[in-house]
Amino acid sequence: MRCPRKNEYRFIIMPELFSDTWALAWRDSINRSDAYRESGASWTWPLLVRVDGGPSFRLDLRGGHCHSIECLPPATVDDEASAVRDAPFILGGPREEWERVLSGDCAPLVAVMQGRLRLEKGSLLKLSRYTSAARDLLGAAVAVTGDPSPNAQENGMPARGSQKPDTPENGTAAHTGFRTTSQGGLQGNDLPMQLYHKAKKLGIWDPAGLDMSRDAADWMSLTTEEQDVLLRLIAMFQAGEEAVTLDLLPLMTVIAREGRTEETMYLTTFLFEEAKHTEFFRRVLDTVGSVDARAMGDLSAYHTPSYRKLFYQELPAALNRLDGDPSPAAQVHASTTYNMVVEGTLAETGYHALYTVLDSRGILPGLREGIGLLQRDESRHIAYGVHLLTRLLAADQNLVAVFERRMEDLLPLATASISELFACYNPMPFGLREEDFVQFAMDQFGKRARRIVTPTAAT
Repeated sequence: MRCPRKNEYRFIIMPELFSDTWALAWRDSINRSDAYRESGASWTWPLLVRVDGGPSFRLDLRGGHCHSIECLPPATVDDEASAVRDAPFILGGPREEWERVLSGDCAPLVAVMQGRLRLEKGSLLKLSRYTSAARDLLGAAVAVTGDPSPNAQENGMPARGSQKPDTPENGTAAHTGFRTTSQGGLQGNDLPMQLYHKAKKLGIWDPAGLDMSRDAADWMSLTTEEQDVLLRLIAMFQAGEEAVTLDLLPLMTVIAREGRTEETMYLTTFLFEEAKHTEFFRRVLDTVGSVDARAMGDLSAYHTPSYRKLFYQELPAALNRLDGDPSPAAQVHASTTYNMVVEGTLAETGYHALYTVLDSRGILPGLREGIGLLQRDESRHIAYGVHLLTRLLAADQNLVAVFERRMEDLLPLATASISELFACYNPMPFGLREEDFVQFAMDQFGKRARRIVTPTAAT
């Protein structure tokens, strides 16, 4: 056998995308994947992948293995076809979106939540528990598609787990001038200034001034299980609000060092409000603690493994990384963690659960009023996060991959936090259903993510 000479290359001919040959190559790639063998070990349902106007593929997936894959011409797949009836999960979408997913540029569950792919059949709750399996399943297709996405460094982002700064620019020790003493002034029409003005008008409320005289009595009217689930939710909010209060400063510092005066002015209200929310939930616990000693004890036992991973580790790591790496990629990484997942997905879902319970029963009016005020603050926080991410992605479209990768990594923790809460109760008090709140969480993310990944000019 002759060894290749210098500058002599071998070419691997990839099968045509969505052909029968490609489907069989995908099956073989799945079965060679150690990652899918582990992440898909408990997946036991057939999956139908539909390409609009093109073929469909029925995968028999069981125990981390693809037992068969069937390529179905467009004319043979309709709502009455046996392939559709027998597939508990159907994912569909335009060819160009499937090509984007199969190039590794977008995680499949993220594409579903952004509306680019459709979950035509099946439980979003169940699918959300298999984010890693979906990624590894499609990763096996990437390996035979021949159109891999640029590597992490080419996309302007560090590799997974890397904390190495890209090009740290920590600002200078001296100012060279001030915009507010020049003709530039303040940009009153910018969203951050609008949020700043709203915060001055709407954000000045005092947790100590809320009337909680009825809350202790209402608490005693609840069953032990009802008290426990509310105490669990409050304990999660209490630690979460303290965490974001402690972790926000690095983002404020980066924005200030970039000379973004209007954004910095708004962020001063942002931090003040997070501190106020920490005070509010502590007051709730003190009020409840007057009649229930559990509220005055160590409530960290209510923090489940996924919650701990998100708030004890991922959140502080993402924000504190900005101290040494203020790059746009690191800012996207941090804001996605904070504004999109912690605030925009998990916290919004928790507020929805609490308010649903309190409003339907007409109980705990002090807590209910505070949550309404707090949600008004949080709506401004999330609006700023959308603005920041939109501005960063408009300046560098490669950062879309950073955003989507971070969502892909953290959404399983967010949905698992919800599932772990529901797993603690059988039956769940107040008639709450896990499916409703996972769907709510996905909707909250999806409507904002669609704005972010199609950014308008933002400077």
